[in-house]
Amino acid sequence: MNASEHRPSAIFFYTARLHWLGKSYITQELEKAGLSGIVPSHGDILNELLHRTSCKMSELARLIHKSKSTLTTLVEKLERSGYVQRTPDPDDQRGVLVTLTDKGRRLAPVVENISKGLDEMLRSRLSAEEMAALEALLKKSVGA
Repeated sequence: MNASEHRPSAIFFYTARLHWLGKSYITQELEKAGLSGIVPSHGDILNELLHRTSCKMSELARLIHKSKSTLTTLVEKLERSGYVQRTPDPDDQRGVLVTLTDKGRRLAPVVENISKGLDEMLRSRLSAEEMAALEALLKKSVGA
């Protein structure tokens, strides 16, 4: 065996760096749009709600891979800012539905532009084939 076979891979290092680059880009774009009350962690919530009429808190937590307590904190902040509202689920006495307000729906172009910008950041560095391969390998790596 040669020395390189014993060296750990740098996959987690590079994925952490990619995550940091993305988070920095999102923060910068949110500030440009004058949305200082929103943080990158809110993006997953907003993105999911932009594609639904409403969503149960439990389902939203599952969709964005956050604990229920973390999601509650994030949703409360969005609610205080007027972007979402929470209402009792008429089909489940213990359930709560989260819905975008009109103010929240007006964030759609900002969320879409940020998503496109993140994609363009990668496309400027990778070919279409590399993008597809990377996406497939990352998806497989996380068991999705």
